[in-house]
Amino acid sequence: MRSAASLSSLAKLASLVLLAWATPASAEAVSPRPQPMLKWVPADVPPAAAPSSRIIFVHKCPITGCLIHPGPNDSRTDTSNIPTQQVSISRFKQSDVVWSKMMDCVRATYAPFDITITDVDPGPNVPHYENIVGGSSGSELDPEFAQAGGVSPFTCAEIPNSISFTFDVYGPDPDQLCWTVAQETAHSFGLEHEYNANDPMTYLGGGPPAKRFQATESPCGTFSSVTCTCTQKATQSSYKSIVAMFGPGAATPPTITIKSPTAGKQVQPRFVVRVNAMDDVAVDRVELYIDDLDTGVRATTPPYLLVAPEGVTDGAHTIEARAIDVQGVPASATVDVDMGPPCTASSGCSGDDVCVMGTCLPGPDVPGGLGDSCTANTECLGAQCLGDASGNKQCVESCELGAAGVCPSDFNCIAAGNGGVCWYSGAAGCCSAGTDPTGPLLLGTSVFGLVLLRRRRRP
Repeated sequence: MRSAASLSSLAKLASLVLLAWATPASAEAVSPRPQPMLKWVPADVPPAAAPSSRIIFVHKCPITGCLIHPGPNDSRTDTSNIPTQQVSISRFKQSDVVWSKMMDCVRATYAPFDITITDVDPGPNVPHYENIVGGSSGSELDPEFAQAGGVSPFTCAEIPNSISFTFDVYGPDPDQLCWTVAQETAHSFGLEHEYNANDPMTYLGGGPPAKRFQATESPCGTFSSVTCTCTQKATQSSYKSIVAMFGPGAATPPTITIKSPTAGKQVQPRFVVRVNAMDDVAVDRVELYIDDLDTGVRATTPPYLLVAPEGVTDGAHTIEARAIDVQGVPASATVDVDMGPPCTASSGCSGDDVCVMGTCLPGPDVPGGLGDSCTANTECLGAQCLGDASGNKQCVESCELGAAGVCPSDFNCIAAGNGGVCWYSGAAGCCSAGTDPTGPLLLGTSVFGLVLLRRRRRP
């Protein structure tokens, strides 16, 4: 049992309720989301040096309900220190299909860790964590939780044999149920809320419907970013916290595809390999190999852009991009290309490509290509989206100021910060500066504040 002083210092910590009616990422809110409800629930035993179990029992309340006794937390005897009297949580009313999908999601969420997820009761002699799923509202557990979607005891550390709760208030939505189960069980491990919409520990909408524990460091907080209360650190990584406690689970490779160049395409010196890479936790890096040789080129953040080194000879080559996740598990994608001479502004590129600095790159007729409309850097294949004073934006590519033929037809290389970018100059009425790269549109701008005009897409 923690001392009174310890409890006092943590008095503002909550049972960390995940509230009902959380907005799915794919839809707008159908009702106002209640504000967080905070309540400190003390631990019954001191935290252990190692986890007391590696089993999470997701308990589907049957038609007879789930009887919970008040007392020290112990899943083996159905006792919890959240209710003040004996209560019965009513049955889970959703279909078997919803339950099965929810369980698949919970297993996938905890797959990176050495934890077993089951909906079969391990029995009274086996230590385990338990999440009880059912109840028409949180008030069945305690009136204080009438508007809650779930609740867990919380002490900034593991609570052995903890019982947490997910209430049947989301309807037939396995992702919302999964999100709640994952968050409440992880609260029993001592994790706080995170201000990261991709993580199960979040209150935020806008992330993926199926959330996964993130290896990135994120601020703590519910609807605002705050310092983590338990550690007094600025951030928390749910993945790192759980893997430190339980160890890694079965390794799963990331997924990776090469967006460009495409198979059989002719490329030029210093060509760019654009890669999509994803992982259930996080991609650590993407590496570039040419003909099975490591080029030393790396990309660590999306969009993953790998620029081929100098010295690649003319002729056929196999390009390989390898994605390595935070567990060190690799996955790769390959494409065969043909190295040719540098292109020019008027020739050397095929299809929808255009020539920039002697290299063929996707042009304005390709989504995310040079001159295409955009709203953010992530929409551009070159990871640069710049706009004019009216808010019109387009994708740009870097170029060498003062050099001839470095941008395609209808584009000029104009000053931006410490370098230059290719921008469209062919629209009538562009500006008084015409093709002057030092025109008034650029005054007081940086590479990310450059004033440009939207390129009209070709029909």
